[in-house]
Amino acid sequence: MEYYLYLLGYLPAMAATYFLAAHFFKEKSYRRKEPKKETEVKQETAEQKPPAEYSLEYKPRSGEESARLLSDDGGDSDEYDDLKDRLVNLLESEKIFLDPNIRISEVAARLLTNKTSLSRAIRLKTGRNFCQLVHYYRVREAMRLYTENPSLTISQLCKMVGFNSMTTFNTAFGRNTGFTPAEWCKNYRKQTVRTKALRRA
Repeated sequence: MEYYLYLLGYLPAMAATYFLAAHFFKEKSYRRKEPKKETEVKQETAEQKPPAEYSLEYKPRSGEESARLLSDDGGDSDEYDDLKDRLVNLLESEKIFLDPNIRISEVAARLLTNKTSLSRAIRLKTGRNFCQLVHYYRVREAMRLYTENPSLTISQLCKMVGFNSMTTFNTAFGRNTGFTPAEWCKNYRKQTVRTKALRRA
């Protein structure tokens, strides 16, 4: 008799425990995630965007920035002056920047130095990195070629000065002049026509 009374008292407790456990696991399995707050969504979106420095979007530069070509912006030390001068001479005399596959390691070897020293000299003495310096010379060459032959297309200029991509050409041109290649060429043609008209007057 006592055994049955024990079961009568024990079974309700077991049933209640089972019910609570089943309810807990069911709610845990089907519980939906709370919607993210707007601030959290914006923060995650911002974190997923690439850094601005790697963006290929065209952003015009000011005239002052565009005019700052090869000024000595950093580097109070003169230990890299000779290396920079030899590099500039190589770029301007042999136009090695026209090679679409140019590598800083190969240029360093020609200058009898190493990649690290050359990269540091460029950074200290020009305020640019190697790629930016090459792009500057390519853009300047594209401008020179167009002034000599305005019939050249943008695509032709891009390939002639060593760019493998029109996107990279447009971006480099914008960062060095403040204009896209098409804008600059259009303005040059207008200026040429205006100059000829003034001479005839």
